[in-house]
Amino acid sequence: MITFIFISIIILTLYADFKAYRKIAATNLTAKAIIAVIILLLNILPFISVAITALCSDNSHLVMSIASWIITIYVLLTLVRIAFYIGFLTISKQRLSVAIGTIFAVIVFTILINGIINTRTNLNIKNIPIQHNNIPASFDNFRILFFSDLHIGSLVSPEREIAQLVDVINSQKADMVIFGGDMVHIRYNELSDRVIKSLSNVKAPYGVYTVLGNHDTGTYIMDSTTLSKSENIARLNKTIRQAGWELLQDSTIYAIKGADSIAITGIDFTDALLEYKHSFSTPDNFDAQSVFKDVSPSLFNIAVSHLPQLWHPISDNDFAELTLSGHVHATQIAVECFGKRLSPAMLMYKEWSGLYRDKSNYLYITDGIGCVGFYMRIGARPEVTVIELKK
Repeated sequence: MITFIFISIIILTLYADFKAYRKIAATNLTAKAIIAVIILLLNILPFISVAITALCSDNSHLVMSIASWIITIYVLLTLVRIAFYIGFLTISKQRLSVAIGTIFAVIVFTILINGIINTRTNLNIKNIPIQHNNIPASFDNFRILFFSDLHIGSLVSPEREIAQLVDVINSQKADMVIFGGDMVHIRYNELSDRVIKSLSNVKAPYGVYTVLGNHDTGTYIMDSTTLSKSENIARLNKTIRQAGWELLQDSTIYAIKGADSIAITGIDFTDALLEYKHSFSTPDNFDAQSVFKDVSPSLFNIAVSHLPQLWHPISDNDFAELTLSGHVHATQIAVECFGKRLSPAMLMYKEWSGLYRDKSNYLYITDGIGCVGFYMRIGARPEVTVIELKK
């Protein structure tokens, strides 16, 4: 689906470029040649990005950074160009079409630059109440701060951005902190000493818990002879624990308050799930029964699953009343239109952002913190979410 959407965008852009080319350069041969070269250069940018990652022996931080900036420039110039074409190609009068197209292009350019400079790091703090009869009295108003998808290697200024994030997390004074996976982008050593120190400052009375995401598993490491996937996971797990976070790998912990308790079950990103890392369907090889076999159905259970698609087998079997997920990022693009939130993610995922309910079971999907592919967020601000349990 991602490939289909990407190819469709390229084809539509090429068609619009061709129409604009014919209108602009109808009589001037020099203008034709200049515009043709510019259009060619703009449209080969994503292929240059792919070539850089494919030709290098490993996708190091530098390689991924260069590739991501190329895609960022491509997205910026393509959307600005399309905005110009909307005015330029739909109005017959030449001067008026240029003026209207330029206005549209300036507006879109401003939005996109803001998405790179401001929206990308402008944290959105959400408060989501969850009401359920199975929440014990002692946990009424219990506050869980949930966030996901740091992708530390994709942050422009990781040490500064992580330090600011930790300050925001601690300012919420939540009872518990849960992270939904994808701490790193490619490999474990994105966790520098300063980043680890910042993460170790995350504090909550009932603990800090995390699961692994697909990017944490080392599956994107090309030079696996230097650093194997298993070694990457082992070193990442060790580093996470050094920061004082408890890693849940198909395991359950119990929070006890007074005479009551609730369960938190973390779902590991096993090899069986890796084939679904870019899939939008529900994995048919997820053994939910095995993961939740020791969890009492009488307890209020919170499941933490990086993949939101796992909510369906979890909810269908009533294994958890609340599932917390990430992974989607709302594709880093979301806009409000007539009171409805729209995103390209809608074309790929049935549940892609925010709160969902199926009978008495809930799913919450956060839009994450970091970026994947390009250094831009349009409307889909990075977020931390305070889940407040209500009896």
